[in-house]
Amino acid sequence: MRAFVLLASAAVLVFSLGSFLSDASQSRPKLTVEPDPSFAEGAVSNHRHPEVDSDVFLYINHWRNSLPHEGHGGLIERDILTPGDPLKPPQKGAVLKYLKAYERAVLQPRTNTMPFKSDREQVFFYVMAGTGRVEAAGKKVEVGDGFAVVVPAGLEYRLFNPSDEQLEMILVVEEVPAGFTPNTEISVGSYHDSVPDVGMHWAHIGRGFVYDVPPKFVNPMGFAAVSIDNFDIAQPHVHGPGCEEVWCQVKGKSLLLFGNRLFEQEPGEAFLIPPNRKVPHSSINHTREHMLWLYLGNRHDKK
Repeated sequence: MRAFVLLASAAVLVFSLGSFLSDASQSRPKLTVEPDPSFAEGAVSNHRHPEVDSDVFLYINHWRNSLPHEGHGGLIERDILTPGDPLKPPQKGAVLKYLKAYERAVLQPRTNTMPFKSDREQVFFYVMAGTGRVEAAGKKVEVGDGFAVVVPAGLEYRLFNPSDEQLEMILVVEEVPAGFTPNTEISVGSYHDSVPDVGMHWAHIGRGFVYDVPPKFVNPMGFAAVSIDNFDIAQPHVHGPGCEEVWCQVKGKSLLLFGNRLFEQEPGEAFLIPPNRKVPHSSINHTREHMLWLYLGNRHDKK
């Protein structure tokens, strides 16, 4: 008798659950257009809808996915992010609206570049690893891990690597419009010399670059080194039109909440947040390792 009661109860439970799922399925609105991405609390559905959600795979890229080319007097360069449409990228990594290039650049051991200058572009270098020297207009500066160098348009410069290790850098290029007056000397700085700004977006510990000469950019942009403490997570948040924000991992391997996907981000990999107010991003340090990112904020929405 007890077994019969248990079986009967189970049958009622299964029937009730089936009825609930059937009713829920019938009451669920028929979707024609998904006005919000699936992360939004007030979205029509909490399911993924690839035809509406941004394809975040197009917005994150590693330099290993591109072929090497020579540039800037002899650097070996590989694209990370390239010019394209930040709302509808034509291919992976083609997301830059305001900048000309975002690359990884390497100068091999015991080598140097040829003298190089461009009247139409200026360059930001961030040293990820190695040591070297920059020379321009009679100024000679030793650089290493955590240093940044801004080379203005029209200034001839050379990079030297006298060590036995390669000099590895992130290289960002912006074009110079007619009528812009660039600086007349390079700007050199390091985030190691700055006071940390703690607590932005819950967990970011930001350090700006302290330059010997304030750089003069064409774009309303700035750079910083950002870390996150062990087992901490940044606030998921979105950006809108006019914001060209790029995060490049330079130390450690993190987790990245990006849209409704979870990635592993490693050094040399960068992502741009789609400027559509629909894709949250949040970096997570899930390890005991030191984590560091190079942050680029090109804020045309705040100029």
